Amino acid sequence: MTRFSPIYGTVISVNPLETSTPSPRCSLLISVMSQSLGEVNFVVNPDTYVLDQHTFERGDSITAIYDTDAPVLLIYPPQFAPLILAEDDDGYLAMFDYFDENLLNTDGTLRLNVPSDPSDLLLPNGQMFFDTPGGHYLFILYNFTTRSIPAVTTPDKIIVFCSSEQ
Repeated sequence: MTRFSPIYGTVISVNPLETSTPSPRCSLLISVMSQSLGEVNFVVNPDTYVLDQHTFERGDSITAIYDTDAPVLLIYPPQFAPLILAEDDDGYLAMFDYFDENLLNTDGTLRLNVPSDPSDLLLPNGQMFFDTPGGHYLFILYNFTTRSIPAVTTPDKIIVFCSSEQ
């Protein structure tokens, strides 16, 4: 089973995160009406990767990727700390996972074809990535897959998250 999971929905509100400490408010609380979980809150901090540095507003379609192994408060609505946020104005499917050298994800359900346009292969800072994306964690946006096992897709966008050891 994949460790990272997407949540798709529509932004209800964006507010500064209220805390009991007098520290600067560097985190946001984005409330979303999701398609699968109902209302969900996302705590967005300065470490959250936001695709294209999009500023979210009420009514925006959103995709949030969160770590399913991370601890979650037992409250309603559920509150997650997303790793990645992306505007979902084109109806893309999203995945964040480790892809091996053969571009197969960790649970063997999806294999990638590398897009022919190198501008679709990026680093989190927006710069182009000039090597093979295999052997890295990848955030991908895609529309279609084959019905084979594993499914195969050519993503519309690949963000390569290089680890500090590489």
